[in-house]
Amino acid sequence: MALLLSVLMVAVVMLVFLRRWRPMLIAMLSVPLSLAGAFVVMWTLGFSLNTLSLIALVLSIGFVVDDAIVVIENIVRHMEEGTPALPAALIGVDEIGFTVVSITLSLVAVFAPMLFGNNFTALMRELSVTLTAAVVISAVVSLTLTPALCGRYLTLEHAGGSKPNRLQQALERFDRGLLQRYERALDWAMRHRRLMRWQPPILLVLTAVLAIAVAKTAGGGIMPEEDIGMMQADITAEANISPTLLAERAQQVALVMQANPAVEDVTTILGGNSGIGAVGNNATMFVDLKPYGHGPMDRHDRVNKVIERLDKQYKKLSDLDISMTPLQFIGGSNSGKAGQGQYQFQLSSSAGTSLQEPTLKLAQQMRGVKDLRDISTSFDSIGKQQMLTVDREAAGRLNVTMGMVDTVLYEAFGQAQVSIIYSDINQYRVVLTASGERSLSPQTLLNTYVRNSKGLMIPLSALARITPSIAPVGIRHFNQLESATINYNLAKGVSQLQGLKLVDQVIAAAQLPAGMQKDYTGNNQQLVEAATNAGLMLIAVILVMYIVLGILYESLIHPLTILSTLPAAGVGAYLAMLITQTQLTIMSIIAILMLIGIVKKNAILMVDFALVAERERGMSAPDAIRQAALVRFRPITMTTLVAMGAALPLAIGFGVGAETRQPLGIAIFGGLLVSQLLTLLSTPAIYLWQHDRRERKAARKQLRAEIKRQRALQQQIPALPK
Repeated sequence: MALLLSVLMVAVVMLVFLRRWRPMLIAMLSVPLSLAGAFVVMWTLGFSLNTLSLIALVLSIGFVVDDAIVVIENIVRHMEEGTPALPAALIGVDEIGFTVVSITLSLVAVFAPMLFGNNFTALMRELSVTLTAAVVISAVVSLTLTPALCGRYLTLEHAGGSKPNRLQQALERFDRGLLQRYERALDWAMRHRRLMRWQPPILLVLTAVLAIAVAKTAGGGIMPEEDIGMMQADITAEANISPTLLAERAQQVALVMQANPAVEDVTTILGGNSGIGAVGNNATMFVDLKPYGHGPMDRHDRVNKVIERLDKQYKKLSDLDISMTPLQFIGGSNSGKAGQGQYQFQLSSSAGTSLQEPTLKLAQQMRGVKDLRDISTSFDSIGKQQMLTVDREAAGRLNVTMGMVDTVLYEAFGQAQVSIIYSDINQYRVVLTASGERSLSPQTLLNTYVRNSKGLMIPLSALARITPSIAPVGIRHFNQLESATINYNLAKGVSQLQGLKLVDQVIAAAQLPAGMQKDYTGNNQQLVEAATNAGLMLIAVILVMYIVLGILYESLIHPLTILSTLPAAGVGAYLAMLITQTQLTIMSIIAILMLIGIVKKNAILMVDFALVAERERGMSAPDAIRQAALVRFRPITMTTLVAMGAALPLAIGFGVGAETRQPLGIAIFGGLLVSQLLTLLSTPAIYLWQHDRRERKAARKQLRAEIKRQRALQQQIPALPK
């Protein structure tokens, strides 16, 4: 649906500006050809049609028609100046060819760093490869098939004496009026170009401020929280529960789940996520919900609302701990162990002290924070432990040593090998064990006899006693150090990033013992790594783009002029996210990276035209960049609106998993809108920085020469008599 709507939006925008069917159809022809080429590349590399590749195809709609629009608009401009169709096509593609190549290569440079990396960065390879394939093929189509079709089928708007209808006249007046308003704004910006050159650094600071504001208000996570109609419920019972009783209690929980009107199907697995192959005290339920909608057979509540309603019902079950989390396509699931929340971190101690007491104390303090729920720790599963305590004084009086006690217990219950029976063709190991009736309960240990140093048989009950106690079912270790894990879920409306801040605040207030350190694991670890990788990727993208543009233009200054458009895109993206309260996620970062590839197109179109005007027509820099801005205004506006139209269906959100796609559309739409309004005025001013610098330098040199000449003249004038 989003793909079809993107194609429709692109066609409408092109029809409004071109006002004719033929150029619109010629430009739209690049869409199926580029998508077909992308499918071939995907098939060659073994990619499938999945969430990421489909998102890439939707976004490519706005990319692939850009080159065709630029080529067609340049050809139409020459035809309006009186050149026939075929020569206009040849001249137009010759003029715009280098620009198309520059746009394509710089766009490929944006996606190149996404091909490397690990974890979640690697998941974006399909998206980046699919987009890159579509963009490269669209460039080839725009430089070959598009001008050929224009030279054969393109005609002027009113060829043959046809008169425009009212709609065409209104669109033409709108086009001329928009260009006139831009011309007045451009002249003002060029007169105040020193002021306009401060725009990029100011916008760069504003981008950082807006990013912090988005992180603090909307929060962030590794992936957007989406509703795919599935959730997981982890059930934890007391440590000593029998498998039969656990099955009965799990069935009761499943009946409550199935009674909910939003639930379609429930699958229960006993000990399925225990990780040790035993049932233990854990059970897992995988729940399929009904499709979300407003029909009589649909689910009317989102998955978080369903979980909130079920939580209230399960709180009545005091002997069970039930934790429910929504499942997502990418990320969002728990760490794969039963009874745990969606997010976790671990504590370890280098001091060798026990972690049980500080871990349980920290968990208790976390339960006092309303935005944290379903708190559990690795010490929650407590079992009964029987300690055999030997009275050493009594053992000494009875001539029994601790080694004797250890030996008899090992031989009775440790299956010690005492002999080997050899036969003709085989051998049999003899293992000494206590009889079955002596191992039915811990108390039977005391009925075991130990031989003292004098050969007498002494019962253990005469020198030892059994003391019951409680202890954790298991002790975890990390890097050979004892570790403890604390798991938690978040309340409705609380993001993963906000949850990390709450955890840090609780840990700081708890004042943990010396030597204890915290390490994020699972989804939290992925979030920290993704944030680090995103920053490095952003720097790599800008650096690679600067190198590519520097090679293309053989200059160190012009790439900076083109890259000066990036802060405006960042401001627009974060502003749109702040208004819509969109969380900072991997998808938001991808949207910003794509914006880098889109918005620099505006500057490339103007800079390339101005450089050609200076070299080949002998125009001055101010006249060249002014003419470039006016001539390229229409293709810049068209390509920007086309990209916005392609992103609009994503921003609105359609179908299952729309929450994943929405951040892309919102960030791209907002970034394009703001950058279109600002970069059209700031780019000409920044382009003239080197020209103004040379003029100021020449003026200062001329002034110094004039001062030197005046001083020389004063020295030649004879002094007047007194």
